[in-house]
Amino acid sequence: LFSLVVLGTCTVVLITVVISYRQTMLPVSFLNIVFLLAMPLDRRTMLSSVLSSSITLPAKCTNKDDVVYIKDNGSTSLHESWSAIIPLERSSGGTNSIRATLSYEPTTSLFGTRTYIPKKVFKLIVDTGSPYLVISDGMEYTSFVDEVINTNADQKRFPSILEFVGGILEGAGIDNFQYNLKSSGYDATEEIYGSQKGNIAWKESYIQMRDDRLSKNVVLGVLDNELTNEAGGPLLGMVKFSNSQSEKVQLRPTFLEQGCNGKNCISSFMIDSPNRELLLVSGKSLLPPGTNSVIPLVDLRPLGDFVEHYACQVQSLILNGIEFTADSLSSKLDKKRSIVAVFDSGLTGCLFTQPLWDDLQKNGANLNNVKAIDVGVDTEKMDTRSEKSELYNFRTSEEMNPFFKLDPISLDWFDDEETCPYVVVLGQTFLIQGSLTIDIDYRRAMFRSAG
Repeated sequence: LFSLVVLGTCTVVLITVVISYRQTMLPVSFLNIVFLLAMPLDRRTMLSSVLSSSITLPAKCTNKDDVVYIKDNGSTSLHESWSAIIPLERSSGGTNSIRATLSYEPTTSLFGTRTYIPKKVFKLIVDTGSPYLVISDGMEYTSFVDEVINTNADQKRFPSILEFVGGILEGAGIDNFQYNLKSSGYDATEEIYGSQKGNIAWKESYIQMRDDRLSKNVVLGVLDNELTNEAGGPLLGMVKFSNSQSEKVQLRPTFLEQGCNGKNCISSFMIDSPNRELLLVSGKSLLPPGTNSVIPLVDLRPLGDFVEHYACQVQSLILNGIEFTADSLSSKLDKKRSIVAVFDSGLTGCLFTQPLWDDLQKNGANLNNVKAIDVGVDTEKMDTRSEKSELYNFRTSEEMNPFFKLDPISLDWFDDEETCPYVVVLGQTFLIQGSLTIDIDYRRAMFRSAG
C-alpha cells in the first residue's frame, strides 16, 4: 500500500512539474528539488548528494589567449609552418613545466542522456633528456569531469521527460568516478630513470594543450613508485627519435613522433627559462644558416644509445679553475675517449658518468669539493680558414644559482663500455640561465644567456 501511495504521488508530481516546466520554463534545479521532496527520505538523501556533486564539479578552462601564433610570410602550402608559444611554470629543482589535460575512460548515465569524461590536469616537466610522455597517479594538479549531452531520436521525441528524469538519476555514483586510462596494447616495460630501475604501464589517452595543434591521442607511460621518486613528477619528453636497431629496451612511441602527419611535426623548439616560455615550431628551423654560435649535435645511437639524445662534443672541462680535456685524461690511461655533453632540462644539477668521475679522480680532481664548473663545447666554424672552431662555455657555480650540484651516474647507453664517450649531463644549473634552442631535424643547438 505504501509503495502504491508513493508511486501515485510521484506520478502526480511528475505530471504537474512537466506541465509547469513547459509553461513557465522553471530552472531544472528547482524541478529536481520538487521531485526530491516527493520521495522517501533514504532515496532523497542519496540523490541530494548526487545533485550536489554535479553542481560543485571543479571544472577548469584553459585560457587560449596565452597562446601566440606566428604567421610565416610567403605562399601557403600543404605543410605550412607554424609556431606557438606556451607559458612555462617553475617546478621543483629549477625545472619548467606546462599544463596538459588528459581524458580518462568515459561513463554513460543511467538513461544514456549524458556521458561523463573524467579528466586530470598535470604539470608536465619539459624534459630534453627523455623521449616519452609519462605521468604518475596522485601527482595531478587537479581533476574534474566534463559532461556531454547525448542526443538521439528518443530524446528528441520526449525531451522534457527524459531530460528531467535523466537529470535526477543520471549521476548515480558521480562522486566515485573511476579514473581509468584506456589500454594502449603495449606491454609494461622495465625502464631506468637516472640510475633507478622501475616499471612503466603503457596506456592511451587524449591530451589537450593550449594549442589545439598539439592536442592528440597519445600513448603514454604511467610510472611506478620507484620511477616517480626518481623522475620528480610527470614528464614531457622532448627527445623525438628513438633507435630502431636497439635491443636494450622495448621501444615505445615518443611523444614528438606521435601524430606527426607532416603538418604538425615539431621540427624545432626553444625553452626560454628566464622568460618562462616554450616555443614549438613545425615546418621550419629556428636556427637558419649563418646563425652565430650554433652548436652541432652528435648522434650517439651508432654507439648504442637507444634514443637520439641532444648531445655535443666537449673540448674543455674546467673544475675549480683546473682544465681537463679528452687528451689529458687519456695521457695517464691506456685508452682514449671523447667527451660529450647532453642537454637535460629535466635535471636539476650536473652529472658525470662513472668512467669520467673515476678517471678525473685518477688525474687529481677533488670531485667532493667542486665549487665551479665550466664546460667548453664546439660551435660551427664561421671562418673556413680557421682550423679550430670557437668554443661556447657553459658555466655554473655555487654562487651563481641554488641548483648547483655535481654527482656521478651509471648509464647503460653504450655497447662498448671500455671505449664509449665520457658524458657530462647539463641540467638546469646551467640551462636556467638562458634559452636553449634545439633544431631537431638538422641536429643543431644554440644557447643564449639571459645576460
